[in-house]
Amino acid sequence: MKITAIRLKNLTSIEGTLEIDFTQEPLLSAGIFAISGPTGAGKSTILDALCLALYDRAPRFAASVETVYLTDVGDNQINQADVKNVLRRGTSEGYAEVDFIGMTGHRYRSRWSVRRTKSRADGSLRTQTMQVTDLDTEEEFQGTKKELLARLVEVVGLTYDQFTRTVLLAQNDFATFLKSRESAKAELLEKLTGTEVYSRISQEVFGRNKLAVEASNLLKSSIDLIELLPEERLQELHAERENQLEMRSSGIRRLAELNEQLNVVVSLRQQEEQLLKKQAEAAREQQKQEKLQQALQEQTEGLNRFREQCQALQPELRRARELDVQMQALQTRYRQTLQTVEAARKQTAGLTRRQQTESSALGTACIALNHLLKAEEATDGTPPISLQAGQEMSRELHRAEQLLANREQQLAHLQKENDERVLRLNAFGIQALGERQKRLLEEQTRTQRALQAVEQLHQLREQQQKTVASLEALTQQLAGREEQVQRSKQLYENARTAMSRDVVALRNNLHPGEACPVCGSPEHPYHQGNEVADTLFRSIEKEYQAATDAYKKQNDQCIALQRDHRHLTEQQQVQEQQLGNLTPEQREPQALQARLAELEQQLRALTGQLTAYQQLYEEWQRHDALIQSLRTRTQTWREALARVRLLVQQSAATGEQLAMAVRAQSVEQERFDAMNEELLHHQKERAQLLKGKSVDEAEAAIARRERELSTALEEARKEFDRLLVALSGIQGELKQLAASIDALRTKTETFRTHETDGEAPQPSLDAAHLGNAIAAQQEQNLLVDRRLATVEALLLQQKQNKALFDAKQEEYARSQQEAERWGKLNKLIGSADGTKFKIIAQSYTLNFLLLHANKHLSYLSRRYKLQQVPGTLALQVVDGDMCDEVRTVYSLSGGESFLISLALALGLSSLSSNNLKVESLFIDEGFGSLDADSLRMAMEALEQLQMQGRKIGVISHVQEMSERIAVQVQLHKSANGRSAIEIR
Repeated sequence: MKITAIRLKNLTSIEGTLEIDFTQEPLLSAGIFAISGPTGAGKSTILDALCLALYDRAPRFAASVETVYLTDVGDNQINQADVKNVLRRGTSEGYAEVDFIGMTGHRYRSRWSVRRTKSRADGSLRTQTMQVTDLDTEEEFQGTKKELLARLVEVVGLTYDQFTRTVLLAQNDFATFLKSRESAKAELLEKLTGTEVYSRISQEVFGRNKLAVEASNLLKSSIDLIELLPEERLQELHAERENQLEMRSSGIRRLAELNEQLNVVVSLRQQEEQLLKKQAEAAREQQKQEKLQQALQEQTEGLNRFREQCQALQPELRRARELDVQMQALQTRYRQTLQTVEAARKQTAGLTRRQQTESSALGTACIALNHLLKAEEATDGTPPISLQAGQEMSRELHRAEQLLANREQQLAHLQKENDERVLRLNAFGIQALGERQKRLLEEQTRTQRALQAVEQLHQLREQQQKTVASLEALTQQLAGREEQVQRSKQLYENARTAMSRDVVALRNNLHPGEACPVCGSPEHPYHQGNEVADTLFRSIEKEYQAATDAYKKQNDQCIALQRDHRHLTEQQQVQEQQLGNLTPEQREPQALQARLAELEQQLRALTGQLTAYQQLYEEWQRHDALIQSLRTRTQTWREALARVRLLVQQSAATGEQLAMAVRAQSVEQERFDAMNEELLHHQKERAQLLKGKSVDEAEAAIARRERELSTALEEARKEFDRLLVALSGIQGELKQLAASIDALRTKTETFRTHETDGEAPQPSLDAAHLGNAIAAQQEQNLLVDRRLATVEALLLQQKQNKALFDAKQEEYARSQQEAERWGKLNKLIGSADGTKFKIIAQSYTLNFLLLHANKHLSYLSRRYKLQQVPGTLALQVVDGDMCDEVRTVYSLSGGESFLISLALALGLSSLSSNNLKVESLFIDEGFGSLDADSLRMAMEALEQLQMQGRKIGVISHVQEMSERIAVQVQLHKSANGRSAIEIR
């Protein structure tokens, strides 16, 4: 697999079109090149474009694990993990395109593109699209985006995870791998090398062993529980199952049709209602806009007038401030006294209102209780009781409570009698009677349908015989008519050729004695006979047209007869399917009629028993309704009595509180009147200025009013702008709703057209009728499904029991052997979480990976060598400069960790691409943690990979690498986050 070109447009910091062509110099002859530039210039964007074009995924979005939505344009939002975020803001479209050589040796081009609605920068984002082309055959792959991505995996030879391990290398995952726990290391190895099968094998062995033991024990305990049905009963169940299957199939089809019609009708009604609402809303918004524009002008003028009035009030403000200073001390005492008086007044008024409310509530409660008592007196002769607020109320309440106790005793007696009726109803066994009646009615319906099918089948066969005879006669006539049409057509074509425009023009240009330009003859016999030839041509044309029309008419008749023949055949098949479960003797009309008479007699006998049950049930219902009514009235009576007693107590307490509050109010009022006379003299003079307001209040009111006017003016401007935007959105919604309504109406007309074209009668196309039809069909389907489930359960049980009965001992022996075999295997590698075999398998995978990694590490630094800690998946490092001392990976410095991580990355690249030649390698890694010698060794290792035939691209900010790598793809930042590319 080899990358030959990368192109992108309007992605992140790249504005406009960018192309990196590896088939052109200087990149063609360069084995290693650098991608350099400042932070944010778009270096990683080039690698993101490579992944987008091949897999519709990008490394920078893979780390997002939260579902967070960000603002896009306008009111639109987009998930932060969506790859469409890569499109540069302010642009309407963008793409990522890659040319590469696949596993087959062909050159391919894959293009990932995204655009906004109507190609506008403020439009909403559309779904991204993929386009894949074989450049050698110029064939474009067809299919959905999912299918195209699957084809790309085939031609590239790598999945996305394998691609990011073999073509794009990073350190971060392997730094985690170095220092992770043993279980986490095993899981990571599985993920990176695709060897998850060993965990699944361990879990599967554990599960199989558990299932084998359980199956053996269950088989042993169930051998003696086998039951078999008689052969006659088994045949009846098979026949009934076929009949129920046919009924269920037709019911499901009918229900699907009705649901589809209901969905269309409901959607149409909702869309029409929404359209009316939106139209009304648009009109209201238009009126608001006009009114707001007028108000905006008036508010501007009012603000200017207010500012002029403020200048005129300045002298009066200065005089009022002098008077306010003199009145300040007196006003403080006045406010304190006024607050005390107001508090006393509020308390008195509140208690008065409370007393009135409680008195009113008490009177209302007494009236309500009197009404209840009068109603009871009318029903059962209860002695009259009259509640009035006064001394007699306590005695009358006591009498009412005694009557309530009598009523509760009566209610208990009635409930006991009704419980005895329930016992008599249960003795009927109504469920068994109902099930028997249901079975008889179902059999009666099936017999009636079979009788109708027999009669219709006889009529259809007679009609088909007549249709076949007519079709044979018409076919013979049609063959003769076709020969006649062919002869007429040949004659007409010859005549038309002779009368063509060119021939007529040549004849008109002939002159006596001059040679003909066609045949050379000086004589022209046809030059004089044009009128005769025209008449003859028109006659031939009419004969041909008449023969063609007659042939079409007979052919249409033949097609109609063939359609009728097919229709009759289909109807016969339908009737035969309805009679498929009946024997020839059962299909006789006399046998069917006799069975109907027998079923009718049995149903009449059942009806007598059900009538007796219904009479007793109605008697129980009447008494139960009476009990419920008495219980409700008794509860209401009890609640009314309790409310009257509570209100009597509350009213007495409130009266005492009111008397105390009146006395306190009188004392405070006398103090307030004395203070008020003292303050009136000062207030008269001050009232003449600023209408009695304080200077600070007046100035604050002026400033506040000015702010209010300014704020109102600004809010009016914002509201006007908002209305313009809202009106535009509503108009767009109106267009969408109109299009949706047209489509739904077209679909509704299609349903009506199907009904008029001869299909099965449809219910009225409104929600109520369709809902009733769906409910009825669902009920019918439910009955069929229940009966079919019962029959199939009986048949399945019979089949299983017979199989167990025939081979129970042999199967038990086999299950014992199976359980022993899985038990031994489970002891070796089985575990519930898959850990046992996973660790064993990943130990071999890790050793294989370390062989490749140490080979690459020898090029980077001969000092270090990776080893596996014996018996675990942990890693350790052998330091050659320290007498082969074994070091833990946690003791490595940043540069040492990078070298070992890079070796692991390159080793895994070799491990993942054993069966595929990968000729391109991109390393997006920071080399800044290396010293000069380590950086030199890393560069030498990369140059060794270059000598193996790979083209290597390195992203780095390290100056030494940029100076050492001659060929560079440089990105330069400019204003507004844009970047430009330079290849040198």
